[in-house]
Amino acid sequence: MKAIVIFGSTTGNTEEVANYVGNGLREAGHEVLVKNVTEATPQEMTGYDIVVLGSSTWNEGLLQDDFVPFYEQMTGISLAGKKAAAFGCGESIYEHYCAAVDTLANKLKELGAEVVGTPFKVDGDIGPHLQEAQAWGKSLVTA
Repeated sequence: MKAIVIFGSTTGNTEEVANYVGNGLREAGHEVLVKNVTEATPQEMTGYDIVVLGSSTWNEGLLQDDFVPFYEQMTGISLAGKKAAAFGCGESIYEHYCAAVDTLANKLKELGAEVVGTPFKVDGDIGPHLQEAQAWGKSLVTA
């Protein structure tokens, strides 16, 4: 099976988490492409069995800047029959903690994907959560 992990990252944290999620999917036996949202198109998602989207949360619960145009172009894409999941980085000290993750999960559902597992939210420093991100990626296959 084929999986794609598309991420938007400003500081590099979400990119690093995306790579660990991808490693987890590979451990589960999937062919995986990890791709920056600036180099991806929404249509690409239709060619994969599992679609995983990741964005950090900014300001009042907004998607990472690079992810906004991609998100706006997702309208009309059908992900029916696909498994999907969302992840991202944020800080729980803010009112809209990891709201971008929920925005992505809701959009995936809206496009007909079966959202599996619990969205993965990283609070603050990513270091202690990287192995957990890898395990989460691996768990998406059996979810």
